[in-house]
Amino acid sequence: MINRKTSLKINIYNKMLGFLIKKGNKNKAKKIMDEIFLTLSKKIRKPLCLILFKIFAKLNVFVESKIIRNKRSKYTVPFSITLRRRSYLIIKWLMQAAEENKKKIPISEKISLEILSLLENSSSRALKFKLLNNKQALLNRSNIHYRW
Repeated sequence: MINRKTSLKINIYNKMLGFLIKKGNKNKAKKIMDEIFLTLSKKIRKPLCLILFKIFAKLNVFVESKIIRNKRSKYTVPFSITLRRRSYLIIKWLMQAAEENKKKIPISEKISLEILSLLENSSSRALKFKLLNNKQALLNRSNIHYRW
């Protein structure tokens, strides 16, 4: 029987793998993932499941802002999101932060550096995406009545 923590680990790992698959090359993506988590495990001295759980805990959000059209106007409205959507947003922000890194290093090193900076509470781009999302939801909470 799979417990909740293990299923969360499998879910985040598989979503991350899905983001890395380019042109159907799953073996290459799996190799990159193994390289990322091997280097992280050596640096932090923690197992994979604990690293994934900490990533989820740091970047977890409960609301997301969406644009709603009402008559001829557009409103940004905060919506509560499911666990599946939260895990997708976490991986999306990590990959987006790694892509914004302009250093000429492999993607595996970019992602591992981003995760390492996230876990060490230093300046992380993925954390900035989370804060921007929360700020957007707070600013537009007056439009919550447009949800239906």
